[in-house]
Amino acid sequence: SLAGGGHMSQGRVPVCGEVSWRGLEPSNLLHVCSCGHIDDYDPLLAESRRQYLEAEREAGLEIVVAHVAGRPLGFAEIVSLETSARDVEGDHAVLLHCVNVFERGRGLGRALVTEVSRRAEAQRRGVVVDACSDVWGFMPEEFFLRLGFNLAEARGRRRLMYRNLPPEARQPHYLEPRYDPPPAAGVQVLVDVFFTPLCSGRLSEEAAVMRRAAAPYGDRILVREWDASDPAIRKRFGIARAIFVNGLMRPSDDTIALDEAAALIADALARPALTQPLWDDSISRLF
Repeated sequence: SLAGGGHMSQGRVPVCGEVSWRGLEPSNLLHVCSCGHIDDYDPLLAESRRQYLEAEREAGLEIVVAHVAGRPLGFAEIVSLETSARDVEGDHAVLLHCVNVFERGRGLGRALVTEVSRRAEAQRRGVVVDACSDVWGFMPEEFFLRLGFNLAEARGRRRLMYRNLPPEARQPHYLEPRYDPPPAAGVQVLVDVFFTPLCSGRLSEEAAVMRRAAAPYGDRILVREWDASDPAIRKRFGIARAIFVNGLMRPSDDTIALDEAAALIADALARPALTQPLWDDSISRLF
């Protein structure tokens, strides 16, 4: 799987000419909004993602769903690179934010990227991906290298890659991160959660976990959210995904569990806040 989903299987026959391309519709809505986890998903997150995707379609977000014999077996999520809720800058390209395949071994990933490229080329635009090096097989750089993508920049385990950029396009690059949020008076621990709604919609699952961990401490802890879909936030911070606790960047690129969130807060209560927070490229987060 290019982005872990449910109903995966090995050894399937190639799809060849069986694929029909559809947009977001009732037949595939749950598959897309749960990212393929239709047997095990969070209804609140799925609904948040649905609301975001349907609202953003008017602003150019596109969902391309591969149907085989009437069944949705994978999808790609595409946004304009210029306005994407990612810490990436560039132009004359679409950002292929996610390729999610529910059944392996059928050539669906390649077929989805080919279809996305065809649509981008019709608009005289290239394709940009924020791929990963060794992250659960999620958007793997090796896959995109095999499809002719070029490396523009590396950041930690992330790989910014592109293909078929028109001559007038600039090479894409990561924004320079700057963690300098406004202070919060009267709290002992300040938690800042940066998130992109491209994955979860307007609801930040990580902020919700941090708030649950902070609840026993009352107003001693403040948890704030920063939505990377806001151009002003992207311009100011250059950060799409990160958690800072009293200025210390969370030392992990995985999704956060309640026990880890509680430990981060307990540790912050036991030490002074950092006076000069630093961004750590080695744990720069894609998802």
